[in-house]
Amino acid sequence: MLRILFIFILITQSLSAQYTDRYWAFGDSAAIDFKNLSNPQPANSVLRVRGSCASICDSAGDLLFYCGSPNWQQWLTPNGIITDGYVINKNHQTMFRGDSLVGALWYQEMVIVPMPYNDSLFYIFSAGVSNAKHGLFYSVIDVKYNNGQGKVIQKNVQLRNDTICDGITAVRHGNGRDWWVVVRSWKTYPVNDITVYLISPSGVTAYPTQYIGTLTSLDSFYRMKFNLEGNHLYNVSASGIVERLDFDRCTGIFSNQLTYSGLGSQFLNYWGFEISPDESKLYTTLIYQTANQDTGYILQFDLNSPNFLVSVDTLGTYSSYDLPGVLELGPDGKIYASIDWAGPDTCFDYLFCSGTTTNSNSNLGNQLS
Repeated sequence: MLRILFIFILITQSLSAQYTDRYWAFGDSAAIDFKNLSNPQPANSVLRVRGSCASICDSAGDLLFYCGSPNWQQWLTPNGIITDGYVINKNHQTMFRGDSLVGALWYQEMVIVPMPYNDSLFYIFSAGVSNAKHGLFYSVIDVKYNNGQGKVIQKNVQLRNDTICDGITAVRHGNGRDWWVVVRSWKTYPVNDITVYLISPSGVTAYPTQYIGTLTSLDSFYRMKFNLEGNHLYNVSASGIVERLDFDRCTGIFSNQLTYSGLGSQFLNYWGFEISPDESKLYTTLIYQTANQDTGYILQFDLNSPNFLVSVDTLGTYSSYDLPGVLELGPDGKIYASIDWAGPDTCFDYLFCSGTTTNSNSNLGNQLS
């Protein structure tokens, strides 16, 4: 029972990288296969997670591996396990040494990054947001081990031991070879630190922490995403912050903070967000609204409007157990939204063109998001 909301953006996204995101594995045994971009198909996974998930494919769109947290069966066992993430190979089997990665219960605490100049090895970066294993970690995956069955050859290498926001993100370096991984901490007192890690053939290198953006405390739901060009980092938090930072993909330096909405705005409890491919709109999900905290919304904001908050357009209203969750830009240029606990075998398609909206139903299978 998977329900996905499609927000169709009439701009084609170009994918020319060596690796792609053509197979999404998530939720309770759910997946979407984007190998045919004009006709994505429901697929399967062996994940049973309520939190983070990540996957990666080769240039042809064939699945290499995926990961998620928490492992639901481990998490339900009263044994104090705090490293609940796991890695699944292309045959939907847990990799050798692929259990017990750091990560539990949160939603953007994992990201996969290729190791430059090596087509066999990949990093999984993961965060301990609120469990006893705080900090930022990485594990190294060899996808070619044992005829493609895969193996975790390094596990839970710790880079830092403080509390990390639920918003790890990554972007390709300006040289086209290396990568940047970006994290932010959360504290009981106001902070605005951002740290970038360079992923190069030499390994993982931490750059000096930068201090930019709105100061905020107890803001663990602080999500970060780059635009398609990789030169803007958008930050959206449950406390009402919506802001943008310029990013130099060659130096790793942030600059030029632009605040669309500050602390204590009229909109609180942002959950997921995404940027349209042409960077003209920002979409968010808003949950725990009304006095009973049983209502949620999908909102659209105009990033070019002189008054960002006034530009809001409500695209959908949801209630009870039917609340909107994560938003994600697909390889087909569409923005997908998971809807919690929706009815069986349904989804809704929304097309936005010149201010008009149409919708239709389609079947995405019998899994849970």
